[in-house]
Amino acid sequence: MNKSKYSFFDKIIVLIALMFAVALFLGIIAGVSDPRKHIYIAFFGLAYPYSLVANFIFLLYWLLRKKWILSFLTILIIGYGYSSGKATFNFGGSEGNGTKAENSIRIMTYNVHSFKAFGENNTQPVRTKMFQVVKDQNPDIICFQEFFTRPKGAYNTIDSLKSLLNLDHYYFLPVLKNDYESYGLAIFSKYPIKNTGVINFDSSLSENSSIYADVAVNGKILRIYNVHFQSISFEKQDYDYLDKVKAMKTDVQPTKRILRMLKSAFLKRSEQVDLMKAEMATCKTPYLIAGDFNDTPASYAVTQITKGLNNSFIKKGAGWGKTYNGKFPNFQIDYIATTKDLDVVNYHITEAKLSDHFPVRVDLKWKP
Repeated sequence: MNKSKYSFFDKIIVLIALMFAVALFLGIIAGVSDPRKHIYIAFFGLAYPYSLVANFIFLLYWLLRKKWILSFLTILIIGYGYSSGKATFNFGGSEGNGTKAENSIRIMTYNVHSFKAFGENNTQPVRTKMFQVVKDQNPDIICFQEFFTRPKGAYNTIDSLKSLLNLDHYYFLPVLKNDYESYGLAIFSKYPIKNTGVINFDSSLSENSSIYADVAVNGKILRIYNVHFQSISFEKQDYDYLDKVKAMKTDVQPTKRILRMLKSAFLKRSEQVDLMKAEMATCKTPYLIAGDFNDTPASYAVTQITKGLNNSFIKKGAGWGKTYNGKFPNFQIDYIATTKDLDVVNYHITEAKLSDHFPVRVDLKWKP
């Protein structure tokens, strides 16, 4: 009697590998699966990087064991998600140096966390360091999320940026304000701003909104969309729980709470993406969208909002593209994408551990 080709241990490994292959497949299709119809698939999109790494490990294992059919099948499932993989981890790009490309437009996006150090209070030294980060990159146009300013004094951020960085033109939408301070979205530009507008995601202004500015760049109008999509809104207790997960000390109730928060954020971002796509469809000029998308590259929100656009990370980024400086999701959640009228010359993430986000910078050129 012939012995089985696979040992009992191999069969267990095959079963585990199959589970990760299914998880990877669901993570791949998360980009085209609306969470409002298939909410569970959105969670696999969030887990996509882990599933991808796991499948590469299994591929290596099958190759070493000379299990050619299993190796081939694993390659097929990984290859099927090529687009999601390239958006998550890019081998083809290069982190551009600080030298601005000739005749290019330098764009930045930066969630400055109210100019606070992550988990700390607003302090002048942190704010000054963030200013220096921006100054070193020397952007022509910068989009700020969670922008904080006061009408006068040391924390008049608008005046400080105008004088320090030669960004004379700006549009600021305060989503929260009182007589003493304001907080919201801002676009600063070295080029004249000809028109501005707001895209409300809710019936009233909230932290998660979008603004745009039509900027006159060398005789052409370029619309800049600055967006802050729905966040998960984790609190300290949630991050503490994630630490416990790593230590294998968990209970059920916090898990349910976190899953509810993730679900709510997935659903809200889907609605916000619909609103943004409808707005962008009416734009008659070249445009770019930049900001804090609060979702990972394989997600429905990011896949749909960048569909048909030049995703700057895919074009010129390298590595994992991590832009979040917090505990979760510890991946790329800040993006810049442009219409096909513009070429992406280079892409750079500055790992300045000041805010809970790293700033993203790209150089763009008009196509001939």
